[in-house]
Amino acid sequence: MKSANATQGRVLVVEDHYYEGGLGEAVMAALADQTNIRIAHLAVPEVARSGKPAELLSKYGIDAASIVTAVEKLLAN
Repeated sequence: MKSANATQGRVLVVEDHYYEGGLGEAVMAALADQTNIRIAHLAVPEVARSGKPAELLSKYGIDAASIVTAVEKLLAN
């Protein structure tokens, strides 16, 4: 809550894990009763494949460019 309040109710969770059972799910559960908080959650949407780390981060939308885009969307609304 302290972090969410410091960002005017905007929270971004980025994890190299599936959406289910990861940190983002725990954060959303902890903040579920807060109506004034917006959460963006970037995570791996499918079974991960082999590849170079930078390629995989980009493929699954958890690279720096994806994080910037998610932050911009949170700030725009």
